Amino acid sequence: MRKIMIVDDEIGITEAFERAFRKDYAVITANDGQEAMELIGKEKPDLIILDWRLKGDVEGKDVLCFSKREYPSIPVYVLTASTHLEKEIRSLGADDCLRKPCLQLKEKINAVLPSTGSLRDGYSTGYSTT
Repeated sequence: MRKIMIVDDEIGITEAFERAFRKDYAVITANDGQEAMELIGKEKPDLIILDWRLKGDVEGKDVLCFSKREYPSIPVYVLTASTHLEKEIRSLGADDCLRKPCLQLKEKINAVLPSTGSLRDGYSTGYSTT
């Protein structure tokens, strides 16, 4: 089973993604950047979905740079609520930059991990960032 790592400091968001994806993917979650970098090396996920604005000492930018330096073949999709950051995020190696709420996430994941089959029909990735 293919592995997706969800990195977000809002526990409700990581839990929602885990519930939505666990039928079709092995889901790994991290709620801060340090934990994410440790798990990336240990678990070697097939895809990372990363919140850009993580609380704590290790930010989304740090996790992105680490993953692209150490594991460049792992695609990283960055989630952000800011429209003006897309150019910077892509310049650091993100494979995609998705604006919250990311309604197109289901399609993006199925496109990058097609061999695992489709996610559940009717899943909505819209969520509140507050």
